[in-house]
Amino acid sequence: MGVISHDLRRSRPHFSTADPLASVEQEVADAAYAEEVVAKTNRINSVAALNAAAVGFFVLAALYELLHVDVEATIALFQYNDVMEASALATSIDLFLRLPTDALHNYEALVPTNPVFYKACTSGVAYTVGDFVSQVYQGRTLETLDLPRSARSGAAGFIGHGPLCHYWMNFMEANLDFGGAWWGTGVKVLADQTVWSLYLNAMYSGLIGLLAGRKPGDVWSDVKLTSWPALRTSWRFWPFVHAVSFSHAVPLDLKLLWVDVMEVVWVTLLSKVANDDKEAAQKAAGVPPVAPTVLETDDVANPATEITLMAAAEEALLAEAVCEAANAGELEVEELPAGCECDAETGLLVVETTETTPSSFLQEVVGSAWPLFAMWPFLYATYSLSVALGFE
Repeated sequence: MGVISHDLRRSRPHFSTADPLASVEQEVADAAYAEEVVAKTNRINSVAALNAAAVGFFVLAALYELLHVDVEATIALFQYNDVMEASALATSIDLFLRLPTDALHNYEALVPTNPVFYKACTSGVAYTVGDFVSQVYQGRTLETLDLPRSARSGAAGFIGHGPLCHYWMNFMEANLDFGGAWWGTGVKVLADQTVWSLYLNAMYSGLIGLLAGRKPGDVWSDVKLTSWPALRTSWRFWPFVHAVSFSHAVPLDLKLLWVDVMEVVWVTLLSKVANDDKEAAQKAAGVPPVAPTVLETDDVANPATEITLMAAAEEALLAEAVCEAANAGELEVEELPAGCECDAETGLLVVETTETTPSSFLQEVVGSAWPLFAMWPFLYATYSLSVALGFE
């Protein structure tokens, strides 16, 4: 189920046909090439079939687990409709309308029986789905979908995210709540979005690397490479979401479920926005679409961070394509394209480069941290609404 290249256009062997022996050699080479193409095509089709079967199995299993009780009840209602006073159709509709709230109540009742295990399962599912969405954004199809990678992502969520987040949230509730003060939620968010976010990135990259069989030195390089991009991406979304997550409006046993659902929502939104921005930029640039590339962080960064890094890499590739087209005279530009600069010596367009210094990095951190300051009015508004609704 791994990734297999679609490039079946390898150059065919060519021999001179000036003599009969060369002609025979050409026929043999053509036959070998055709067999190789058929073999690669069969492998790709096999991978696609296996991926389709695996995805279909998990989707059907999830639907069965969620719906089989209500479906069986609906069938029984229609079987005994003649002897019932209530309408089988109306009762069935009511059953399905109550399905989300019933599932939530069942989950809330189940978690206290074994909180670590069930929260581990919750994060495992969320991380698997998140990685799947990330791969879809990368343009992968059934032929190139890397399901083992999604499985590793789910394992990282099961092992490292769910269980430890259970203890982390309990710790914050016991030590950082400050008697229910509205600003206590802000303290929780700051702790979560600094120390804990750095841990989560290190945990995810480390576990993914180890599960993939990478060397410890390479795993540590992955952690360092993704730490700041992960933190910067996290600040764009989570401070405002956690104003709800860490408030009393969400019961303690449901906090991780809320966070994991929001994780999938965040990855999906990020994928959609990044994809739309890429298409708009390519259309505006007037150059052929830039194919996604394999990142150094592929399969080591968490899904949201990987999407952000992929978008930045594709933006750089687009700038490079624009510069090459403009220098070759294939593209007329009236103003300096985004991501390009004029080389002082040659007068040609080149991809813009910026050198990171301690001062520029500090400016980037301060500029990226604005949600940590902007969240406070939102926190107070959320607290006031919780008081009005009786949650506090």
